[in-house]
Amino acid sequence: MHEVSKQTIETAQKHAQKSIEHSKEVQELGKSLKTDDQIEPEQKERIEAYGETMHEHAQEFQDLAHRLTEDPSTDVFSEAVKEHIKVNEAHIKAIKEFNEIQPPA
Repeated sequence: MHEVSKQTIETAQKHAQKSIEHSKEVQELGKSLKTDDQIEPEQKERIEAYGETMHEHAQEFQDLAHRLTEDPSTDVFSEAVKEHIKVNEAHIKAIKEFNEIQPPA
């Protein structure tokens, strides 16, 4: 069985931490938009929900990245990468939703 290098594990852990931080930023953005009456409530809720989804997957990514320290298998690494992809997919959806918010004329 192949093992993941220590450098790769450290990189995964750093990316996981950044994913956690970024998910919190997206959640906060969704919350901050709630005071803007010119934005549809559903859009605000979706952005915040995407941030929550990002956070859930980022937390799982972080857990798996830390698990790599004890089990540096490619199987665990593969699961960590899948969670990272899910974080990014939710982020893309949040960006698309945010870009659909029309500025006032």
